[in-house]
Amino acid sequence: KGEELIERLYYAIKKQLHHKETMAHYEKADFGLLLIYTDELELASRLEGMIQTLEGVFPNIKLKFRFGVCEVENASADVEELYNNAVLAREILGNDEQNIAFFDEAMSKQRIWERKVEDDMERALNNREFQVYLQPKFSTGEELLGGAEALVRWIHPTEGFVPPNKFIPIFEKNGFILKLDDFMLEEVAKQQAKWISEGWKVVPVSVNISRAHFTREDLAEHICGIVDKYQVPHDVIELELTESAFFDDKDTLLSTVKKLREAGFAVSMDDFGAGYSSLNSLKELSLDVLKIDADFFRGTDSLDRGMLIVTEVINLAKKLNMKIVAEGIENREQVDFLTEQECDLIQGYYYAKPMPLEEFEKNYKNV
Repeated sequence: KGEELIERLYYAIKKQLHHKETMAHYEKADFGLLLIYTDELELASRLEGMIQTLEGVFPNIKLKFRFGVCEVENASADVEELYNNAVLAREILGNDEQNIAFFDEAMSKQRIWERKVEDDMERALNNREFQVYLQPKFSTGEELLGGAEALVRWIHPTEGFVPPNKFIPIFEKNGFILKLDDFMLEEVAKQQAKWISEGWKVVPVSVNISRAHFTREDLAEHICGIVDKYQVPHDVIELELTESAFFDDKDTLLSTVKKLREAGFAVSMDDFGAGYSSLNSLKELSLDVLKIDADFFRGTDSLDRGMLIVTEVINLAKKLNMKIVAEGIENREQVDFLTEQECDLIQGYYYAKPMPLEEFEKNYKNV
């Protein structure tokens, strides 16, 4: 059936070619087309028409067609390179609603960077180039240290300080995020054990758990194994998941969260409000903490509406016996508003940026 589908699509595309144009089936469901056009608008319109035609070949099957386009600037250009550039442009589309993307040099630089990251990531983990930074969370009212979030930073030997948005999405795509998350959890457990042995009054530290982990049914046991190696009480580690994890294997997620909470871990939902089904996920998922997305506190045009929503979210969380953490807080007015609404903890640049462990120790050891 698959071969028949590919063959029929091949002939459907071929029928739409003009004089001196050509095409080939490359692999899987990928086709290479060499088309003549005068401007991008005209080509985009033609490709949209092709998509409509192809969708009609199998009207009872929902198929998605996407085009990556690389312009041929001279006749001596390498065909394989042109094709790969077009594929890269198509990959940039991700899961967006757009169907057509044109290759540019920025995409080429991004591809080179991705290859460098993938070449260096194993070495970086082994050489401890990834470092734990902590961003404090403060209680409203008393404004005392009430927790911290562990955030990864990459100190690269040649690139220097690499921001997380330059490597985390790549790791999420290639699966390396699983190793990095385990590393961060182990480092936090090790650090908490050290502080407890030194007589610190430790606060809970939250660690991000990527949605990719929730495909494994033994995740709760896996996390317990890492933490228990250092004999750390589970209640000093909070596990943060994003709402997007709810849209994968829901049954496994619900089961894992239940096991983790029974084991004594607090479980929180990060970026609450950034998705579109937050209330529905709260209905089914029992959590300990909600982290309100920072976007609610940005933008002057919709700020009043944002504050109204924040107020209602805090009220809802309290009725569900959940704590509220507001992140991305940058000014005193926001702090005063959240204090008035009885938000539990505040995290953001108003109080402190993420900092290395040594600096966190220096600033908060005796707090």
